[in-house]
Amino acid sequence: MLTAELVHARRRKGTLTLTKLGPERVDRALRIATDYYELALANVELTREELEEAWRAVSVPAADRKLADGLKKLVSDGLEFAVCVDEDPVELRRAVFERATARRKALGEDERFDAGALLHEVATERGIDSDALLRGLYGDLKGAHVLNAVTGPPPRAIVESYDLEQARAVLLRATRVRARIEKAKPDAIRALFRKLSFHRLLYSIRREPDGAYLIELDGPFSLFDSVTKYGLALALALPAITACGKWSIEADVRWGKRRDPLTFRLEGARDRSGDDVPTRLRDEVQELVDRWPERSPWRIGEADEILDLPGVGLCVPDVAFTHAETGEVVLLEVLGFWSRDAVWKRVELVEGGLGAKILFAVSSRLRVSEAVLPDDVPGALYVFKGKMSCKQVEDRLAALLER
Repeated sequence: MLTAELVHARRRKGTLTLTKLGPERVDRALRIATDYYELALANVELTREELEEAWRAVSVPAADRKLADGLKKLVSDGLEFAVCVDEDPVELRRAVFERATARRKALGEDERFDAGALLHEVATERGIDSDALLRGLYGDLKGAHVLNAVTGPPPRAIVESYDLEQARAVLLRATRVRARIEKAKPDAIRALFRKLSFHRLLYSIRREPDGAYLIELDGPFSLFDSVTKYGLALALALPAITACGKWSIEADVRWGKRRDPLTFRLEGARDRSGDDVPTRLRDEVQELVDRWPERSPWRIGEADEILDLPGVGLCVPDVAFTHAETGEVVLLEVLGFWSRDAVWKRVELVEGGLGAKILFAVSSRLRVSEAVLPDDVPGALYVFKGKMSCKQVEDRLAALLER
């Protein structure tokens, strides 16, 4: 993925606008990306340092330097490197350096230290040649990693996605993002919400009278910690939005060295390139599904509902529990690393008349009380530490069954 420093953008009257790849630059971009890609293919089984040296030989006009750096970054993202030495580099360095230190201390005044002889000696003891020893000494350093495979998209696909990659990089500096999605099919919108939840993004959703969905997401620069990790998650979610239908986004960003506040806007039609965004459950939710006891009277499965309370908001549960005897369903939404505001939104939904029995699970780190939802409403709050307990979830399901 691109970084903010590799984005072509201009500022004007408080707005940040991308400089997109126009027709006159697409051919140049394709040539540059092809050069980097084919050199990577030619350098499989060679080191990263050797590949970087080959890439430096690619001729790039000064005006295209930032473009070339961005394309090289995207090609590099699709490369697989590995440490390919038989000996443990750390242990090997320790053995060589300790012996070299002892050998130097033992030298007479007229004797000179022979590094080649020492390396040959250590290599012979280990049953390898001196060249293999030299490679192994620093085989764990990044430049010595060996290129195993080129698994990323081909040059044309990289160039075609370049403008979207620039937009994703801009979102790394966002404080807030507002997205509007129109003409989305129910299955597509459910998949989008599942993806947003999977990436643990802080979002709120509401539906407009014309059927459009409005999504507001906190940006990484609105948080006090985990800025980089959250920013990457937000950027990864952009293809999920563009894959839904007609879409537009507006983001408040902090741009440049001085982090100037600017507004960034982008819009487009459905883009199928986002279809490969993961739709699986988040790890902590999947773990609950995997650990759910077979003896339980409740059967657990992925939820496919979108609960919409007009004028209040939407709720997208993670899993549905179905009672084996009564057939009654209780839904579960795991709020993960969300904010306290998200909890109050869920309370508002339940108290506003949300038409389903639902359990909200929230980390104790948010410091909210289960008592914020009274016993006479069809919703409950489960505050957990660390991992969710199947037993405690089951107890709360039983209580909701009686309401």
